[in-house]
Amino acid sequence: MGEIEDKTRTPQQERSIRTKEAIIRAAMKLFSDKGFHQTNTKEIAAAAGVSTGSFYSYFIDKRAVFIDVLHMYGEELLARIDASMSKINFDTIGRAELILHLVDTLLLSHKAFIGYHKDLSIMYHSDEVIKQLMDEQYETGRLRTLKYLQMGQDELKTEDIEAASVIVFESVSAIVDVISFSPQRISTERLKSELVQMIINYLYK
Repeated sequence: MGEIEDKTRTPQQERSIRTKEAIIRAAMKLFSDKGFHQTNTKEIAAAAGVSTGSFYSYFIDKRAVFIDVLHMYGEELLARIDASMSKINFDTIGRAELILHLVDTLLLSHKAFIGYHKDLSIMYHSDEVIKQLMDEQYETGRLRTLKYLQMGQDELKTEDIEAASVIVFESVSAIVDVISFSPQRISTERLKSELVQMIINYLYK
């Protein structure tokens, strides 16, 4: 494995950086549309506008590009959330509006990657490297939740904010996943409304 990895290159020039990013983005779309196991490296290369040989100069196989897709997806998701939250005036926004805004931002981020998320759920239990990366991203999300809770700490009725960050983060993530990836028997608006009310009742005095 090490000898094969040595043959791949880390891009230094801007053109090579753009080529590698194009491969990652093409793979992300194909994994989302078709699934990881139904996609091959030839398709990824063609979608990125490069030769199959060029693909292998950057990645040893499609699992390697899947891992880079996971990195990129996590970074862009957090950047999208931070950009969305930065537009909020925390002094004037209502609690329900704030939580709903966060839920809607997550839903928008999940919408385009249904197939990709299904693969992540499977590979989390079968690939230790992917599991570790997903666990790290989970912790980043929890710490971000903790940060937002600490900003309004005086209004909280819970004394264990760290535990609360896990409960809130898990609750929001679970319902966002249900809305995004599961058959619906209850409307999205009803689920969001109950989620927001549950979090408000749990957190605030």
